[in-house]
Amino acid sequence: MMPNVAVGAFIIAMIALVWLLQKRDFDQQMAALTHDVQWAEQTLKVHMQGDEAFLQGLAREVADGQVDRARFQARSVHYLATNPHLSGIAWIDAGQAVHEAVPRTIGDADKIQSFTDHAQALGFNAVRNSDRPLYSDVYASERYGPSFELLVPIRRGPDFLGAMVATYPVADIARYLVPIWFSEKYHLSFTGAGGQLLAENSATHPRDGDLTYSLNIVPPGNGVQMRVAAYLVSTSLAKTLPIYLIAGLSLLVVWSLWSLSNNLARRIRAEDALRAESNFRKAMEESMPTGMRAIDMHGRITYVNAAFCKMVGYAPHELIGAAAPFPYWSPHDLAEHTQNLQRSLAGEPPRGGIELHFRRKNGEIFDVRIHEAPLVDASGRQSGWMASVHDITEQRRARAELEASHRRFMTVLDGMDAAIYVASLEADEILFANKAFKSIYGYDAVGRNCWKVTSACHPEPEQFMAAARKLAPHQTPLELYDSELQNSLNGHWYQLRERAIQWVDGRVVRMEIATDITDRMKMEELNSQQLERLQQTSRLITMGEMASSLAHELNQPLSAIANYNMGCVNRLQANDYRPEELLAAMQKASVQAERAGKIIRRVRDFVKKSEPNRGAVQIAEVVEEIIGFAEIEARKAGVRIGVSVPPDLPAAYADKIMVEQVVLNLVKNGIEAMHDTPRSKRGLTIRARANGKEFIEVNIADRGPGLTAEQRERLFTPFYTTKPEGMGMGLNICRSIIEFHHGRLWTAGNAGGGSVFSFTLPLIPQ
Repeated sequence: MMPNVAVGAFIIAMIALVWLLQKRDFDQQMAALTHDVQWAEQTLKVHMQGDEAFLQGLAREVADGQVDRARFQARSVHYLATNPHLSGIAWIDAGQAVHEAVPRTIGDADKIQSFTDHAQALGFNAVRNSDRPLYSDVYASERYGPSFELLVPIRRGPDFLGAMVATYPVADIARYLVPIWFSEKYHLSFTGAGGQLLAENSATHPRDGDLTYSLNIVPPGNGVQMRVAAYLVSTSLAKTLPIYLIAGLSLLVVWSLWSLSNNLARRIRAEDALRAESNFRKAMEESMPTGMRAIDMHGRITYVNAAFCKMVGYAPHELIGAAAPFPYWSPHDLAEHTQNLQRSLAGEPPRGGIELHFRRKNGEIFDVRIHEAPLVDASGRQSGWMASVHDITEQRRARAELEASHRRFMTVLDGMDAAIYVASLEADEILFANKAFKSIYGYDAVGRNCWKVTSACHPEPEQFMAAARKLAPHQTPLELYDSELQNSLNGHWYQLRERAIQWVDGRVVRMEIATDITDRMKMEELNSQQLERLQQTSRLITMGEMASSLAHELNQPLSAIANYNMGCVNRLQANDYRPEELLAAMQKASVQAERAGKIIRRVRDFVKKSEPNRGAVQIAEVVEEIIGFAEIEARKAGVRIGVSVPPDLPAAYADKIMVEQVVLNLVKNGIEAMHDTPRSKRGLTIRARANGKEFIEVNIADRGPGLTAEQRERLFTPFYTTKPEGMGMGLNICRSIIEFHHGRLWTAGNAGGGSVFSFTLPLIPQ
């Protein structure tokens, strides 16, 4: 009875052992799959975050007027060349029209131009009301199949100017954003919110239905899921073969026991059981992937398994009985190998194992980790040492690559001029700081309170655009602060950007990037001073050109004053006068003197140097003053000046002298442009009207020859002029003055011939 029970227990134990081995193998494969998927997921996140950062930077530059069509084309073409997972980048204006688009290939331009056909479905209205990037739902593209869009709003203050749009074909995400080794190892498929298949990397290799992993793609969050399935690396026979072998062996043992039960004694049955157990143990040792090597108390090899022989390339008979130095020892590490062997024989093997270099029979050097344990026989006496040997060459290579990647990452961060630090939200502790940050705030900054370290230059928490402590990981990355601050200690100016990001351990942290813009601020101040001097020079030049006309204008009131005074003197000398006649003559002389003084005062105010003084300016008064300057030259040129300014037009918020300089320059240009126009058609019109609730628009239209498209393109460029003796600075100064007032200056063709120059000025803030 007992042998039968033992055999039954043995069979159950073997089946349990095989099941445990298979379960351990499955758990290891599942853990590897999970790790690889998390790596691929992080890769997708990094690329998509980089795309968001690029589009946000491009949107800011567009909002600041730093990007035109050519610059947009150049930057987008370069970015698409280095990021093939995008099929195109488009610049959409506020009316949902495609302002500019750059496809990955020339033939794709019409695909991007069709954006407005489904703008509602892609979330354009949603991004209009949002300050952060949004992702659209998946749609079917004619060329690329299932795709979705990344939309980044373009804003100037509260104004929505449009959006930057990048197109993600789902098939290209699987092709370019997933590492090659990942695609070769796993079957990758993308499904939509309804479970429909969007893209896959291969459908030919057989897959293991048990080793799968699904996750939502973040940051889009639009229902797109990535499903990963491991390719089959072994057949079902390989999985079930151990069970079949155990079942066969068990049946063989049962049959043997049954056939010998009447002839063999208990001792023979026990010996058979021991022999079977020994054979099974040997089979297990031979099938183990770990190399096993045993030595006796004198250091001679007494046993090696098949895995060890395969590892070093020697046959068992070439190793058993060999003494140190062993043939698989690396010749460069003989001293270290000998020392470790002596420590083991002395009963002091290294705890936790040791890493050494082995040499294969073909001369190849590889890395191993060795764990030593005492070898005890059946009587309990130690007969030697058993070592398990693991080939760790691939692990070391992977670890070296990770360390090299980390060094490269740190080299890049430490090589940046911008100061960067990362701080926790709970304790405000600095978790990371690059070299530029440490050079400013000290090399012991990591671990200290960020607010104390950066007390000389940091925004207050209440200035953040969002409450960082209340953010969840799925809400990151999120812009918290972006502005310019001055360091109170060293006086430097910095562009500070605060972002909430997800740290390596999953929690939400703050990252600050501080770029030193001191030189830029000084340059802007210098440019402002130079522009002010240039404006003063321009006004002096303008008045110099008008000197003869002003002299003629002053000659009239001065002659009248002289005549009135001489008439009074003659009457008094002849004693032939009446007081009321003298009083009338003197009053007329006083009026003419006041007229001459007003002309002189107007010239003095126009050319005097002063700091910009913005306040309430009535456009009607500005136009009246300018007509007083320009009407003499207009009469000489035979130009009729018409004015259309509503009496109830609200006041603009501007510097009156600067605005007068702009209007006078444009009026003079209009008069000079009509030099070759027939005198009967020479006319210049000045109009003003309200442009919305925030701006006043002024138009100055002439009947000159007009401007070509090339001239309009270069008209506001410094030193470009259409006049034979012009300097090319007047219109450039005018544009600078208008932009200083946060307005806009542009030109267009006149419907009746000639040109119309228009500019806007802001209304007085409410």
